[in-house]
Amino acid sequence: MESPTQPIVPADGVEGDDEYDEDEEDAQSEIEDGGGETSSDEEEPRLKYQRMAGSMPSLLSNDTASCITVSERMIALGTHDGTVHLLDYQGNQVKEFAAHTATVNELSFDMIGEFIGSCSDDGSVVINSLYSDEKERFDFHRPMKAVALDPDYEQRSTRRFVAGGLAGQLMLYGKSWFGRREQILHSQEGPIHAIKWRTSLIAWANDVGVKIYDTASNQRLTYIKRPQDSPRAELIRPHLVWQDDTYLVIGWGNSVNVAAIRTHDSDKSVPNKSQAHSGSKYVEIVANFQTEYHISGISPYEDALVVLAYLPVNETKLPETQDGIPSKQVHAQRPEVRIISWQNEERTRDALPIHGYEHYKAKDYALAHAPFSGSSSAGGQWTDGDEPLYFIVSPKDVVIARPRDADDHINWLLEHGLHEQALIAVQTGKARRELVDEVGSKYLDHLLLERQYARAAALCPKLLRGSAAAWERWVFHFAHLRELPVLAPYIPTSDPQLRDTAYEVVLNALITNPAFHKQALSIIKTWPSSIYSVAAITTAIELQLSTSIKSPPLQEALAELYLINNQYEKALAIFVELMLPTVFDFIEEHNLYDSLHDKVLPLLQLDAKRGVALLVQHLSTIPPVEVVSQLQRSRADGKYRHLLHLYLHELFEKDPNAGKDFHGLQVELYADYEPRLLLPFLRSSHYYSLDKAYEVCTQRLLTRERVFILGRMGNSREALSLIIRELKDMGEAVEFVAAQHDDDLWEELINQSLSNPRMIGALLEVTVGNIDPLHVVSRVPNGMEIPRLRDRLVKIVTDYRTETSLRHGCNNILKTDCVNLSVRYLLEARHAIFVGSRGGKGSKRVESKGQDKLTSLGDRTNLVSGGSGKCCICFDPVALQNVSVVAFFCAHVYHVTCLAESSDSIHLDSSRGQQNNLLPNGIGAHSFEMYQENGDTQTLENDRLSMRCILCTTAAATSRKKY
Repeated sequence: MESPTQPIVPADGVEGDDEYDEDEEDAQSEIEDGGGETSSDEEEPRLKYQRMAGSMPSLLSNDTASCITVSERMIALGTHDGTVHLLDYQGNQVKEFAAHTATVNELSFDMIGEFIGSCSDDGSVVINSLYSDEKERFDFHRPMKAVALDPDYEQRSTRRFVAGGLAGQLMLYGKSWFGRREQILHSQEGPIHAIKWRTSLIAWANDVGVKIYDTASNQRLTYIKRPQDSPRAELIRPHLVWQDDTYLVIGWGNSVNVAAIRTHDSDKSVPNKSQAHSGSKYVEIVANFQTEYHISGISPYEDALVVLAYLPVNETKLPETQDGIPSKQVHAQRPEVRIISWQNEERTRDALPIHGYEHYKAKDYALAHAPFSGSSSAGGQWTDGDEPLYFIVSPKDVVIARPRDADDHINWLLEHGLHEQALIAVQTGKARRELVDEVGSKYLDHLLLERQYARAAALCPKLLRGSAAAWERWVFHFAHLRELPVLAPYIPTSDPQLRDTAYEVVLNALITNPAFHKQALSIIKTWPSSIYSVAAITTAIELQLSTSIKSPPLQEALAELYLINNQYEKALAIFVELMLPTVFDFIEEHNLYDSLHDKVLPLLQLDAKRGVALLVQHLSTIPPVEVVSQLQRSRADGKYRHLLHLYLHELFEKDPNAGKDFHGLQVELYADYEPRLLLPFLRSSHYYSLDKAYEVCTQRLLTRERVFILGRMGNSREALSLIIRELKDMGEAVEFVAAQHDDDLWEELINQSLSNPRMIGALLEVTVGNIDPLHVVSRVPNGMEIPRLRDRLVKIVTDYRTETSLRHGCNNILKTDCVNLSVRYLLEARHAIFVGSRGGKGSKRVESKGQDKLTSLGDRTNLVSGGSGKCCICFDPVALQNVSVVAFFCAHVYHVTCLAESSDSIHLDSSRGQQNNLLPNGIGAHSFEMYQENGDTQTLENDRLSMRCILCTTAAATSRKKY
């Protein structure tokens, strides 16, 4: 890819062309190869130069450049035909504005590069948006020489800019609520030649000098007088550059001034500070010197300045013209770029081979710099990490100057034979890739010649970086030297990615050497599978394994390749063969249960617990018969019977019926490996042969298991005899007999115990609740000495009494509970329930409660709620009268009024005459009236609990009198 700019060399170092060459390739070769040999003690230059290409040659072939300005993203170039060209940093035209009809004198970007302002000799100022159709034009009817946009032009609604020209007025324009507002900042001191705006500070130059205005305080800060004996501004324009927010660099004629903006608050050295306003700004000249050349442009450079120097011209007299006036031919010298300090100490100078320089004047050149922070039109300082660029403009040429970078420095070192220093510079600098490859190749060749293979391989990532071609070249070089294992860890898999051939060469070198099989496995695990042919490497490994001793790392590498190809069954076979602990996770991840039919034994050998759990969980895929058959035929000597036991035990725990065909085998396995679990198994299972099980238990002397089997076989007497004869545990014998529910067996227990005094004694201790103690005692032969007979008889009596007492206590508690519940039921049944009338006021709140309670009466509530019930006093249906109703659980119903009237005619005793107004249940008639009027639910509830049915109460009283 061709470079967008053409490199040029300063004229004082090499030969250069003054005109555009017709043959660009020859010109380029001449520029690059025109330099001669330099001495080894020659000082290295600081800047390098390139002629801007792209669209620039075609633009300037029919027009001439007049001015330039640079933003962080774009370059603006003004021409003498009034056009504004927008270009990128490669010189390609992005956009153009036919803004004016005459020479464009000045251009200005806002701070973020959204708008471009231009002024022209046609008397207009035009502001264009770079990214929309927004455009504003201002006509001043006099040539405009300078313009500057507010750095925050795009962000502020005021849209301010400042402009000036031959009219001698410095105009500040902005928007307000009432339209455009203009303000004359300065006038009557001659034309305005230059304007630069940074933050709130506006600097401008006229025929008198340079002034600075602060828009924040609306005050003029200073006046810097025009240098004495300086040429007129029409011949050599003054140049203003803001280095940052506090330093303004002024170049005018052959004079340089650096002005610093200070504030009274932060400067304790200000004289008469007490008389200054707090926070006010003032200007101090911090540098001033004269030069031996005219200044055609000036810009900051680190802690120094870059000056575009125009040397004095030599004039040659020519013959007189037809009108008798002698003519002069001007022969200008090449313009020079000089770097000088603020004390006018020259650090370097370069003469530029500008096209047509002989005919140009100082005002025909311009200098701009970028990138920088701050207002693009006001200059500024470069941001960290950005490369300073300088644009030298002549009518027919644009040259870019920039500091020499690491590439230039390394090239200079290589040209002078300083290869070691060049290598150090490559490692610490930011040289371009091609140069890194060149220096790195030479250094790597040296290391390989010295047989320092490891060091050479370790340096490859630094020296080769992102060059795929360089990496491939060195991969094959190492392969030729048979040292690829040393280089393999450093080979990149991305950024850059090499051709698949390179990676395959490395893998094949590792595969064919058994010493590097582990490294091959590691690389296959870490390298992306997309960078090499998986099929080719798979074939190579299969061939290697078939022709040599099997290597576990190489087998695992083959399994990894099978995984990449989604050949999970093949990979599983290798993982199982290698007994890798991750095989179980691998099976679960890829659901490979169907592939385990022939891998039962290896899985159990690898991890018996996880293997058994896996097999039991997937019975439908791997049936028990298949697992058992594999384990049984694995070793004739029964080495893996323990694994079979673990599997069948886990299977039985999950589903007792799943392995019922193998329960007979499981009896033997339990007897051999876990006898303690055999008895629970015998009790739970019904799928084993009792005879075979009894034989197994007999061979292994498992008495309790034999007792259980005999009991299940129905041979209870022999089982009992076995308990007494071998276990000698009367408690267990009694438990066994009790479980059989056979009275004859009790007699057998007594008969078999009579011959043993200890057994008789033990039997006496457990008789209570099981058999009659007297019967046992009567069967004891006379004269038999029974140990602790007295204590045991006392215990029998005590236990009998305790049992009798407990039975009596339980009977009493039961009777008491029955009585209490009956009384509670009776009391509840005698309570009344108030049911409100359908239209009564006082009963509304109780009606719902009464209805809820009546619901519990079942079918009997239909007498009241359904309207079919009758009052037991007036015998009218309860629904006939619109009054409240009282109902009882005995199914008797009364109207409240009837119940009250009936109470007036009943007198229980002459001594209770004062209670004639009470109901038979003790409730006064007025309570019902108050209830119906006020709806007192609390009174109603209390009355309900004490109210009794008249009929039932009367009947009960009559019955008591009779008896």
